[in-house]
Amino acid sequence: MLSLSPFLFFLVLGVALLALELVVFQFTSFWLFFIGAGALVAAAWAWAAPASGLPTLLAVFVIASLAVTALLLKPLRRWQAQPSGMEDNNAVGQRVKVVSAIGPNQPGKVFWSGSDWPADLADGDQQAIAAGSHATVVEVSGIRLLVSATGPTV
Repeated sequence: MLSLSPFLFFLVLGVALLALELVVFQFTSFWLFFIGAGALVAAAWAWAAPASGLPTLLAVFVIASLAVTALLLKPLRRWQAQPSGMEDNNAVGQRVKVVSAIGPNQPGKVFWSGSDWPADLADGDQQAIAAGSHATVVEVSGIRLLVSATGPTV
């Protein structure tokens, strides 16, 4: 059977938990992050003091996990609660450039926030918008912007 040194065990555990938090949970819960950080501290302890026994390493692991949680939980929750740049669809009301013509039954594209977005005419609008002209975003539906003519039209 494969025998892992305490250093390698805690190192693998810490990296695995941090990767799981990042890739799967995308820093939404932080609990695996705290436990993974505690495991990395225990790995560092096992490397610095290789004569430490398992009870000592487990104590370091638990205490480090609790300490990291106590130090970082509140600031991370505060950071997580900050408004994002897309809160309330800040595209609404923005002026956009029409990349490809948009008609009543013809979806097109507009350039907004550094990239092209699929666009349709807003409900009730029947006037086509030519490529190269400008429009105003009146609604966001998924990744599709609903626009209304504000400049030259076809």
